[in-house]
Amino acid sequence: MKLEINDEVSKLLDLSEEEILEVLAVSLYKMEKINGVQGGKITGKSEIEFHGLLGKYGQFINYDEGDLDADLNNLKDF
Repeated sequence: MKLEINDEVSKLLDLSEEEILEVLAVSLYKMEKINGVQGGKITGKSEIEFHGLLGKYGQFINYDEGDLDADLNNLKDF
């Protein structure tokens, strides 16, 4: 899929193409429509880099009690 934003809207936003992709990815992540890997693909960054980007937009990593339990169970196998 290719998205196009016309020049008038682009100038009004005063954001670069990279920043627009970041805002889109962070918004979708916040809505829990995508994960960190997918956010990285949208922004052209790794998952770790995308997670680092979240703070720039006031968003935190989606990590709940279920994620913690899964991580703890995985550590038991080591």
